[in-house]
Amino acid sequence: MQDFASAAMVRLLVRAMRAHGLEPPAPPDVPPIKPGLEPLGRSQVPLTYKRSVVQAVLQQGGLGTLLQLAQRVDMIAGEPVYIALVRATSLPDLIARWQRLERYVHARHQVSVLAQGPQTMEIRHHARRGIPQEPLSAESVAVLGVILGAGDAMGVKGLQAQVLLPTGALQARNAAAPGAVLAAADKWARALMPMHGAPDTPQPPTSPSHPMGHWALQWEDHPPDGPTTAGHRGRTAQAVDADLCNALSWPALAHQLARQVLHDPAAAHTVDALARHVALPPRSLQRALAADGLSCRSIVTEARTRAAARWLLESPHSLAEIGFACGFADQPHFTRDFSRHVGMTPARYRQAFASGT
Repeated sequence: MQDFASAAMVRLLVRAMRAHGLEPPAPPDVPPIKPGLEPLGRSQVPLTYKRSVVQAVLQQGGLGTLLQLAQRVDMIAGEPVYIALVRATSLPDLIARWQRLERYVHARHQVSVLAQGPQTMEIRHHARRGIPQEPLSAESVAVLGVILGAGDAMGVKGLQAQVLLPTGALQARNAAAPGAVLAAADKWARALMPMHGAPDTPQPPTSPSHPMGHWALQWEDHPPDGPTTAGHRGRTAQAVDADLCNALSWPALAHQLARQVLHDPAAAHTVDALARHVALPPRSLQRALAADGLSCRSIVTEARTRAAARWLLESPHSLAEIGFACGFADQPHFTRDFSRHVGMTPARYRQAFASGT
């Protein structure tokens, strides 16, 4: 079985295939997490099924089609991973969140930033140290597609990408319409012909000897009012309720910080970032909170724990997904902090108090 991030990718691809008139493979023979939910709603799917989905895309369209389908992040709108990614405030912030996701699930492959300018990034998708096999081309193309799709959902303007190949650069752009997907597939088939044979040959996952994990991204300035979903998606990345900490007898400053954390629990809420939010020097903020027996860390942890508790009670998503979306570094960190604040583990809390999830 694969991790929740891989399961989300499979759900995205299967739904996007159906939306664009392609035929996904039959779902795995596993029971749903509760009656009425699709089997793919589970936090894990068999590795064999993940591979069969990718192979089906390659056989019916090729790597170009895989790139375009992976951009349809709107197919998993509302899920914890989607919310955590598209609430990023800039493309560099999105990449940082993707890197945290890789660390959280202990991914075998990672995204590294090789160079960065004001509106440019050079990125490499590669194996982690100690992992002998580099990502297959299909794996790198799918990751690039999700990054492009998430950037589009954030409202990043003018986002473009090039796949830097030994034979030259291959343009990769957003294209959500079915016709655009097929056109992209044809273009990529022609461009990859020197590496993979005739255009009418189904594109394989491709060998690591021709990697496609070296990218150049460029974009325009991000809108100053923060991330918004693109108009053609028609959906928003809903945050948890900003009033989850209102019952606490905290001073107004602490409540202001808690609302900021609850707006985007997955963000890196450092002392410096919180101080900028309330227009105070970091030391002044720390002294003001300490006077009431508080700290930035205690406020952030309290807000994240309450956000996680809401997810646990009101959603069927896995503990790992919820921990990631609420900003915890890894599963042990989530379990430890939640248990310290609530008095029981996330799993026991859900079992004791949730109903119908």
